[in-house]
Amino acid sequence: MGKIIYHYCNVESFKAIIQNKAIWLSSVYNLNDYKEIHWIKDKVLKKIKEYTNKNSYEKFNSFIKLFENQQPTVYIASFSQGDDLLSQWRAYANDGFGIAIGFNTDYFEQNDLIKTSEVLYDEKQQEVEIEKILEPLLNLDDKINFESKEFEEYCENIISEINNLSAKSKNELFMEEQEVRLIHNPIIIEDEQTKQFIFKNNLSQMMFRAVCGNLIPYFELKFDYFCENKPPILEIIKGPKNKFINQEIKIFLANNGFYNVDIKNSKSSYR
Repeated sequence: MGKIIYHYCNVESFKAIIQNKAIWLSSVYNLNDYKEIHWIKDKVLKKIKEYTNKNSYEKFNSFIKLFENQQPTVYIASFSQGDDLLSQWRAYANDGFGIAIGFNTDYFEQNDLIKTSEVLYDEKQQEVEIEKILEPLLNLDDKINFESKEFEEYCENIISEINNLSAKSKNELFMEEQEVRLIHNPIIIEDEQTKQFIFKNNLSQMMFRAVCGNLIPYFELKFDYFCENKPPILEIIKGPKNKFINQEIKIFLANNGFYNVDIKNSKSSYR
């Protein structure tokens, strides 16, 4: 069996996830903390400023224009390596009345359209990753045509790597969350003639939900097909205030095709 990663949720979400056999990967632009999407971006812009001189100004300035005009097509679902974290019960599981669903990482690794990544909290390591990503740009000939399609495509690959780093990086103040993310990078292209959008390498159709006056795009990751030796769900942790009866959870899970799932209680005394 692979590692277990935990998705903390309220009872309504737990019911929907099990019955629909699906989890949602939402745009990074709709994270709970909006500052997250700027965490790496700000570091990248600072590093580019350090690299820029009179000879490379046009190159880096052209890159920044492309970088700031391109919205990341990165979609994530959040989990934790911690199976009984008080902060997670409070923030994501209805103040402890909810559930933590223990997913099997081996199951996700079978899907080439998603990547499982532990969140990177170490700022020094984040700086190292940024330098690696920007190195090809730093070494690019300053005399290249910065308005060419060639330069744009060259930059797109670098921007894609930056966006992926952004999707798995956070301030070290959040380290206690022990977060793991599923990351999905569909290709979304607008047809210039028809103005229709073309999707490639996508998990599902792009769907939308309305939350607090906002329209949030997401992709659906189904886990309705699996073999007995590699199930998607390995255990369920009941929150410290949860009132579920274990036998009833087992029946609910079995009715939806999930068997031999361990049911555990939170050890927290939080009330």
